[in-house]
Amino acid sequence: MARDFDSRSKKQGRSGFFWLSLCLSFSIFLDISAYANNRILALKAGTIYTAGEQGLIKNGILIIKDGKILEIGDTVAIPQEAEIWDYSDQFVMPGIVSPDSNLTIFKRPSLDEIVWSIPPEPPGKNLADYPVLYSIYPEHPDFQLALRAGLTTLALSPPGEGISGLGAIIQPSGQTLSDMLLKDRAFLKIHVYVNTPFWNLLKGALDGANNQLKKSGNKESQEESEDKKIKEKTEIFMDVLEGKLPLVAECPDPDSVAHLLALVSQYPKIKLIIRGGPYTYKAGHILKGKKIPVILEPRIHIKASFANPYQEIINTVIKYQGLGIEIAFQAYGNIQDQKHLLHYLNQLHELGVSKDILLKGITIIPAQLLGIDSDVGSLEPGKWADILILRGNPLENAPLIDKVILRGKEAGPQ
Repeated sequence: MARDFDSRSKKQGRSGFFWLSLCLSFSIFLDISAYANNRILALKAGTIYTAGEQGLIKNGILIIKDGKILEIGDTVAIPQEAEIWDYSDQFVMPGIVSPDSNLTIFKRPSLDEIVWSIPPEPPGKNLADYPVLYSIYPEHPDFQLALRAGLTTLALSPPGEGISGLGAIIQPSGQTLSDMLLKDRAFLKIHVYVNTPFWNLLKGALDGANNQLKKSGNKESQEESEDKKIKEKTEIFMDVLEGKLPLVAECPDPDSVAHLLALVSQYPKIKLIIRGGPYTYKAGHILKGKKIPVILEPRIHIKASFANPYQEIINTVIKYQGLGIEIAFQAYGNIQDQKHLLHYLNQLHELGVSKDILLKGITIIPAQLLGIDSDVGSLEPGKWADILILRGNPLENAPLIDKVILRGKEAGPQ
């Protein structure tokens, strides 16, 4: 009997010890979680380029809490409990926002390569309801390479010609698509070519959506049995007509710009963004008059042929800079090209392009075009702490990134 009592006592003792250990472990976990959530970072920098109202701050301080910027300036008081990251001899700027990337989606030719060849005829299909989400694989290694190269936000475009589908915005970090996703319906992408069936396709989609908008005040008709895909496409174009969904139009030449603007001129609410080719600046006076922004490849375009043995060099960015048109930059090609974006900007600055146009063109301007500037694109209180730390101004020195910070956490060295 005494032996049974001792045995029960030992079992109860072991059981009590187990539950006590579990409670202590849980308590420690809660303490660590609370610390992580309330962690305050103070980042000191020699120069901070905010891309916002404060412009350039010398000997600045950034206070970060819960992954967001709490304060920024040159006279900010550092809280006693803050962990200090000292980069007093380095250059700090917002993370890069790519406005129209095909990274990991498919390999595409650059616009100037398309211009000098016969463009493919766009398919006679309206793929407005096709989401690029179907083509995103979070485990793709290019996402980590992009992040380490400073690309903290990516707007990904669907493949295909004509009415291509819905773009999405991600941040290239996370185990699942939901971890990465910022916006699933970010914009509608189209590829514009003159003298093709594309025009009837686009006009029909716009007219159909406009007619539906006119009927929107009436009761639902008997057309509820209509094919769901057709209805969804119409709703997407209705959002485009009302300015709720930006329309990103890839235009390889000035004719395609002029034709497109003539077609959409009757719909003043459309938020149009032109993805320009090497000669679209020839329609620049129209774009300027309508205040339409452009997305450009950050490079010099060169034309050479057997008929013309002399190389024709075009600095497209200078042309737009002279017109005063809002510019966002998107590096062409695959990850090997896109990770050298800052090098291309460095070269453009040497050729006379303004620093402010170049740096805003990869930060706040694309964020504004995509409607995400309340969260990213500049270093301002309330926005995510997406930050690049470089050894010097990337337009004045070799662009060397020492550290990438995504939402207040280090993403690793380049």
